[in-house]
Amino acid sequence: MNSSSRPADLTGRWHQAVRYFRMSVPAHTPLRPGLGGRTLGGPVTTTEGGPAWLRVMSSPRPEGKLWDGAVLADDLLDDAVPHPALLAVHTWQDAGAAFQAHVWEQLTGSVLSPTPDLTSASPPAVTAGWWRDLRAGTAGIRRTPVPPGREVVTQAYIGRIHRFVPGLAGVELTARRWETAHGDLHWANLTRDPFQIIDWEGWGAAPEGYDAAVLHAYALPAPGIAAKVREVFADVLTGETGRLAELVVAAQVIQAADRDEPHARLRPHVRRHAARLIQHIQRSASARHSTRR
Repeated sequence: MNSSSRPADLTGRWHQAVRYFRMSVPAHTPLRPGLGGRTLGGPVTTTEGGPAWLRVMSSPRPEGKLWDGAVLADDLLDDAVPHPALLAVHTWQDAGAAFQAHVWEQLTGSVLSPTPDLTSASPPAVTAGWWRDLRAGTAGIRRTPVPPGREVVTQAYIGRIHRFVPGLAGVELTARRWETAHGDLHWANLTRDPFQIIDWEGWGAAPEGYDAAVLHAYALPAPGIAAKVREVFADVLTGETGRLAELVVAAQVIQAADRDEPHARLRPHVRRHAARLIQHIQRSASARHSTRR
């Protein structure tokens, strides 16, 4: 997103938060908007002289899953899930909107991708150790208790995904197993050297395999990385539960494709992948039916 499409108030609110925390900002500091323009972040220097990252988010009201997510994650995640520490929080309301500023420890690693999706031209170069850290980190997420009412996706939404993914008539759309998920585990929210998982506003309960399904969907334009995701997460992506998680993520990508470029780029890839999943489901159902005859 370029600066002209950024919500007009967030740059001012970001600098307002800088003044509140009595931080300093290097000259000509670039600020990075989040997808959809709901957040704005940039590097700062704390009063102790250390580097940090300041992120401001806006919301119609000071409540809800996204509003509470970062603080709850900082409280509940353990060391098995590498993530930046939350140093300070400030909330305020003005002009009919609510704002929240988070000060995070500065990342020492590099983000794998400037956008959530990958391309075949620039797949991330990561080691076997990085994949092991990713697998261990997601296992730690799955073990984290979810506060009541925190959901990445609901069963009601899952029941409606046929609106976005053709061919789902007759396919069972009930998520029978749920687990804790980051909820936005794409390639712009992962770092290397060291490995960390960032951006925790939306975490909560999701169908089993959801995080792996997100990672896979956003890797589809880079077939080699997508194949590695399928290998590393084979136990959660195969079978009925994994296929449902992938169909849910496909529906979310297709639904968001009219709103931003990354999802528009992903839409043809996830449509083709969803069609393959549905063909597999139909073949499996036909085989079961033939066996019972």
